[in-house]
Amino acid sequence: MKSQAVTPEKVRLRIGNLAKAVLVSGQAYQDPKDALNEFVSNCADEYVEAERRGERIRVLLRRKGRYPIIAIDDNGRGMSPDRLREVARNLFESSKAGDTRTLGEKAIGVLAFQQLGGRCEIVSRSEGSSETWVLRLERGKATALLEHERRRARSNPGTTVTLSDLDPDVIRILTQRKVVDYLRLRRSSALARGDYEIEVVEGRSSELVLPEKPDGIRLTIPPRSTLWGRIEFALYVAPADSRRRRVAVVGRAGTSVIEDISDLDEFAAPPWDSDQVSGQIIFEALQQTAGRRALVRDREAFPVFVDAVKMVETVVAQTLERVSREVDAQTADRLSDAVRKIFNRVLKELADLDNPMRSATGSEYGDGALFEASKARGAIEQQNDRPETDVGQLLDRPGDPIMEEPKLDSARPEGSHSSRLPTVAPDPSPSEARSRFDPIDGIVYFNESHSDYLMVKESEATLLDYLTMLVAKEYVVFNNPRSEPSELGEELVRVLVRVRRHTPRRL
Repeated sequence: MKSQAVTPEKVRLRIGNLAKAVLVSGQAYQDPKDALNEFVSNCADEYVEAERRGERIRVLLRRKGRYPIIAIDDNGRGMSPDRLREVARNLFESSKAGDTRTLGEKAIGVLAFQQLGGRCEIVSRSEGSSETWVLRLERGKATALLEHERRRARSNPGTTVTLSDLDPDVIRILTQRKVVDYLRLRRSSALARGDYEIEVVEGRSSELVLPEKPDGIRLTIPPRSTLWGRIEFALYVAPADSRRRRVAVVGRAGTSVIEDISDLDEFAAPPWDSDQVSGQIIFEALQQTAGRRALVRDREAFPVFVDAVKMVETVVAQTLERVSREVDAQTADRLSDAVRKIFNRVLKELADLDNPMRSATGSEYGDGALFEASKARGAIEQQNDRPETDVGQLLDRPGDPIMEEPKLDSARPEGSHSSRLPTVAPDPSPSEARSRFDPIDGIVYFNESHSDYLMVKESEATLLDYLTMLVAKEYVVFNNPRSEPSELGEELVRVLVRVRRHTPRRL
């Protein structure tokens, strides 16, 4: 007997518990600031649909007092009673769906108030009408109340959304500073274009949200055309410092889909997480998740986006490396100058002190310790033509304007007009040692791949301290070749004490 084919049953999806769906949908945001951003998005979308540029969105924070509230206000076209009824009756069926100029598409943004508080009132006056109406919603309720508003009648068309019965954590988190910083990150692109303005008010303090200004070198990367629209790159590379820099991914309506591209697994590595790259990558085809803090990983637009960003990665990394080399060279020059100034003072000071580490042959040129002026003068004058190999090799080039001519006691030929101070530079041929001294060139070379150097290089003050220690080490070792280890250690401490005394705490 043949078995009969079973026809699959079609089951229509529906919302079994509407009140619960309303509550869950309204709390799909990871952060209260994300929920607040939904109402700012509604204001921005209103200006776009009305084709108005440069209008202002106001966010009012009243966190103190018996009845704290948050209000978001626009001067758009406003909503009639019929339009307010549509808002309540057409959840999940937005009239904005398919409009690439706007952000709203799921028609659940109005439910975001449940992440913030227990009540929401949408007060609106439409153009051509003198009446103000209010739509009242409560957390977890599947019904809303619409009525004529007289107590808070608007004097001009537009809409004000007032959120009340706020949660304690919301009152604590949504400060003016945090809201301004958040909106700057999320809406920097639209603000820079002048699509609209955002003002955040708390008490008597009012602050305009200004677009974030990236710093550094602007990379010239042409936009890439795809079947889903253009991908545009506005990227900057800057030297490393304590500032955190991020590359935002911008989708529709000039709003950041994610604030930091390194949050995506595909880009959680250099150069994107280096804190040296900032700016935006704009691709309007990207979609946000319901919580507005992540990308929808569809099979069409998202892979195209990943491939395009991977293609520019090499250019970004090369620019980052070039900037780092230039900064390292500038830092080395600046620190070398600082080291010379420090040792200018130290060597003058040591010349006035009795040196306890003179070797038995201290009167011979280059044999170590400091010269005795009375014994060494004649020997030095006879050897003026020989290359210098004493402590003078650790002194700078002729004509340094910060130097005065040292005394003979500082191990320098009398009458020599060269004023040489220590010069530091990266070692072109490093060994395992931290540093080495080249007596011919008069340079202390430091090993920039040594773990100790890598440990201190991020702070100029710490790096200066490290380099002065290396110069002090090379100075003592070179001038005391016949000393015992214990004597050498004592002399090094003697020099370091003076070096530390003359090292500035701040650059």
